[in-house]
This record gives sequence, C-alpha cells and structure tokens, in this order.
Amino acid sequence: MIEGDYIYVGELGFMAVKGVSHPPGKVVAFPRLGRAATLEEVYAYIEDRVRGWLIFDDHSGQVLPQIPVESVERYLSSLEGFRNLQPIDRLTSMALEFGRLLSEEGGLPLESIGISGSILLKAHKRWSDIDIVVVEPRGLRAIEALRELRDRGVTGAVTREHTQDLALKRRDSKLGLDVWLVHEGRKSTYGLFRGVVYSAKIVKRPEDFWEPWGTAKWRELGYVKVRGVVEEDSLGCYTPMKLRVTVEEVLEGGEEAYKCGEAVSYRSRFAEQVFAGERFTARGRLEIDLVTRRLRIFIGNTPDDYIVSENAMRKIQL
Repeated sequence: MIEGDYIYVGELGFMAVKGVSHPPGKVVAFPRLGRAATLEEVYAYIEDRVRGWLIFDDHSGQVLPQIPVESVERYLSSLEGFRNLQPIDRLTSMALEFGRLLSEEGGLPLESIGISGSILLKAHKRWSDIDIVVVEPRGLRAIEALRELRDRGVTGAVTREHTQDLALKRRDSKLGLDVWLVHEGRKSTYGLFRGVVYSAKIVKRPEDFWEPWGTAKWRELGYVKVRGVVEEDSLGCYTPMKLRVTVEEVLEGGEEAYKCGEAVSYRSRFAEQVFAGERFTARGRLEIDLVTRRLRIFIGNTPDDYIVSENAMRKIQL
C-alpha cells in the first residue's frame, strides 16, 4: 500500500494511504475530512471513533494513525484504478488520455500509471481535477516525462484563472495565495491538461524508497525557521520529497539548525517547491536521527510550516 492508494475501514470510512513504507502489520493512512482539516482535527476524529490506532511511531518520532492490516475491509490501488478506468464521462476520458500520453510520449510503462482522488473513489464531479500517480519504474525518471509534456505545451501552468481551485487546496496553509500561485506555476507535477487542473504524485517503489521503515529514529528538537541554499534536488520531485540543503541563517529556534543538511516533507504540495541552486526560507520541525545523528527539517505538520524559493518570491515583489 503506497501513496495514492486508499483503504476503507468501517469505523473511519475511506482513508488516504501516506508514504510508501509502513510499520510491520500496519498502514499509515488519514481519513478524508476535507482539505482544510488540521492535523489536530483529524486525530480528534480518529480518537473519537476508535481507540488504539494513534500510535507513537519510533521511526518518524511522531504519533501517526496506524491502521492494522487485518482491519482493512477494502483496498483501492491507484494502479489498478487506472487499469480498470472506463471513459464514462469527460473527466475520466481526459484522465485516461493524460495517463496514456505520459506512457506513450513520456516513455513510461503504462502499468506505472495510477489514478487517485475522487476518480479512484468514484466520487468525482464534472468540476473535479485529475489526480495522477506515477509509481516510478526502476531506471527511469518520471519527472522527465512530465517536464517533456510541459515543454511541448501538452500541459500548461496554472494561472490566476484557477486561484479558486488553488485556494481550496491550500486553505490549511498560512502562505498567501500569490505565494502558492508563483510556486505552483513552476511545477510540472501540477498544472492544466486541456483546461482541467491536474496533480501528479511521483512515488518511489517501496523497495527503492530512500528511508525504509526501521532504518532511522527521528526525534524532535523544536521548531525552527531558517534561510539557506538548496544544494541538490534529485529527490525533490517525489512524494515524500527530500532535499539536500545548507542552512546559512537561523531566524527562529535553536542554533543546532545550522548543522541541518536535509529538508523533508511527506506532503505532495511541497514536491518541486524549490530547486537546486535556489535560496530558500523554511519553517518546520527540527529533528535528529538517533541512529546516524544527522539533522533535518520536517515540513508539513502545521499550517505554519512551509518552504519557499526566494528566487520565485522576487516575482511577487516586482
């Protein structure tokens, strides 16, 4: 079970699977409570309906909803969802066309393309967007296929005409809409296909994931706000994403942040958010791995968390 899939449990309904690596016998998944629900609201919803599924995870150093595999009543695979997708209306027809273009013109095997979100759940409306999942085949770079389609004009960047969609998706963020718009407009993982908004999650195969469960023990050192430089972004387009960074200035929080070498997020909104060579500002949870003693900034747990490109922000200021 990987990012983009869904499970169904009677107590909580359909839940979105998060990440690609899970504790033994469990799956980390979050109920669908709407895009603006806070983490506290989600956890309160779970705790109110079932006890014992909010568990401290020794790997991530956080409390996570861990659903026992034996409690899963239904499993919806994004890959199977695309294979079985029927063109019953305009949106499903376009989703099929987009996925096939990624395969035929982007050079990705068709079996690596998945569909998620409302289409997978058969709950889409005519105004819904297309949620594509690409489970990256070994030896290929899925981001190159998406960028190829963008370069050729098959897809386009979101514009101010689509601020309503973006505002709904980012209601739980304290970043302004102009900030999101300038960042999303640079991404090939988010944009327009034939006038319809799409998002594309690029997901590593579990066996290729950079941090399998049990290989780390992250612990919180406090929240920080930092400025720095993105040194390397080869994993920055994925969900989850990871960047290699150099922290040049600690604006808030502990001085340990100067030793931080990574920025990580498990939220797809931060994929392709900043690129190698750019200066960035970020706020998140400073963490230390008790196994390797390395430090990272974990972004995405609260509405105050963010990472932004200072290069992109100059466009707003001009």
